[in-house]
Formats: sequence, structure tokens, C-alpha cells
Amino acid sequence: ALIGSGLFDRHSELRLVPLECGFGWLPSWAARLDEVSLMCQHALPALRQKPSDYIRGPQYYQSLQIFEGEQAVQHVTEALGEDTLVFATDYPHSECWFPKSVDAFLAWEGLSESVKRKLLWDNPLNCYRRYRTKYAEPAAVSTTESAGD
Repeated sequence: ALIGSGLFDRHSELRLVPLECGFGWLPSWAARLDEVSLMCQHALPALRQKPSDYIRGPQYYQSLQIFEGEQAVQHVTEALGEDTLVFATDYPHSECWFPKSVDAFLAWEGLSESVKRKLLWDNPLNCYRRYRTKYAEPAAVSTTESAGD
């Protein structure tokens, strides 16, 4: 309803961020929305894009759930691009991997470093724009500890 109503065309700064609902279903849902919008175009306002294009961003972000796994992330980023998902720990829910969520995600070997950066940093900054200027570049993180630590 939000996409099909033309809301994103009327309010280009508005962002939609569904949380706690997984993400593996996104590619099939995006394809289905495109199909339904063609079938029902007589009942919908004229959209500037296909519904699936709105899901590709920059107005739509979906939280990544660790339990859905690396393969699902690969599928979604291949189908919809790298700008849709944002990392989420799902804390404090029982299916969350906190405090090891980030470590589990970083251990996934099938995702490039650029995709990991987008999901952990760039996409959340684009989603939550008020922090974009304050945190434009992540601080360098040392992976080695000094002898005094």
C-alpha cells in the first residue's frame, strides 16, 4: 500500500525501515509487486518507477537477521543490490546472536568487504541521515591488542 499509493514519489525524503521481519522474502515480494502493479495499474496512481525499484533504495531499508544466513544475504544483494539491507543484531530477542552478532557476520566469507561495509556502516548512515555528517567515516578499529591491554 505504501509503495503502490505513490507515497515515495510524493515524499522523496521519506524512508521505510521494516525491522524484525527477516529479509529472505524480499526478492520474491519485489517481483510479485511488479507483477501486481501491472495487473492492477488501472487502480493505482502512475508510479515513477517499478515497485521493486523503490525497494532497491534509497528510501527502503530492511534489517538483516543473522539467523537467515549468509546465503540469503547473497541472494538478496544479487537480486536487489547492496543498498537495501542494514545490519541488525535482533537484540534482545531469543534468536539473536548478541554479543557475537557482528563477529558472526564478519566471519561470512562469501560477502565482499565492500558489501559488509555497506550493510554495517554505509546503509545505516544513509538510512538514519541525521548521523551522516557526524559519522561520515568510521573510526579505524585495531584488530590487535597492545601488550598493556
